Amino acid sequence: MKKWQITGFLAVLIIGFLLMSGCTNNAGSQGATSTPPSVLTTEVTPLPPTPVQVAIPQTGVWLRVTYPGNYTGTYGSPGYQTPVKDTGDHFYQIATVMGPVVASIKKQDGSGDKIVIAIYKDGMLIKEESTIVPYRLIEFSTDLKTPTPTTYPTPVPLTPVPTAQVTTETSIPNLVGTWNVNAQGAVIQKYGAPGEWTHHSGQYSILTAQAIVTDQKDRVLHGTFKAPLGKEESFIGVIGMDNKSFYYADQDGINDGQIVSNGQINMVYRQVSANDTVVAVGTWTLVK
Repeated sequence: MKKWQITGFLAVLIIGFLLMSGCTNNAGSQGATSTPPSVLTTEVTPLPPTPVQVAIPQTGVWLRVTYPGNYTGTYGSPGYQTPVKDTGDHFYQIATVMGPVVASIKKQDGSGDKIVIAIYKDGMLIKEESTIVPYRLIEFSTDLKTPTPTTYPTPVPLTPVPTAQVTTETSIPNLVGTWNVNAQGAVIQKYGAPGEWTHHSGQYSILTAQAIVTDQKDRVLHGTFKAPLGKEESFIGVIGMDNKSFYYADQDGINDGQIVSNGQINMVYRQVSANDTVVAVGTWTLVK
């Protein structure tokens, strides 16, 4: 074979190789190119929160307090009180079977949210009270006894009998105001003139005066006492847990009272000082 023939043959082989390589690369490139798959999106609708169910203890005696804010107080049996300071919905066990059970729980903020306290025995609700009043104190007691129903063989018409009113924490009397005081007293004079805070004089004394209750918070109050004899006198007082008893102390004496109505208090006053001893009985009448 001649030299030029060999050169031509080689040229044809090289051109053929290049053509085959180009076809292969184009096919590979076309095979690698593809349309990305479409992504499926699902919109999730949130479900409303499910209320948490609090399990009530099925054995024993328990105090339950439910309040979103802070509360403090005591609970237990008379004479055996346990302090509590908490927030939320909680159960507190009381070591008793038949009671009595007492509780005193107070809201610690000025919100209008409801606080509920309840007593359970063996899973059964015995007593429950609530309030929305800011800073309000709830107090109650119960003996846990299940009353035995009375049965009658034949229905008999009964005459209604007045029952004592059950007082609750919300029925604390409001004593703020001016009260006219009328009292009769007796005096033992020890030295010279009556003391500077003494409003009675003579063996038998008639007193007309005014007691002004200037401020009251729950069961505790402050005031002033004005009378023709003796200096104007400050006093402090408290309303008993029965919402009927009233006690106060001034500069040198004490006063025990009974709240008869919204406008009258019966009082017995006693005073022992370096100058004299006084005892008196009388009434306070609300004037404004």
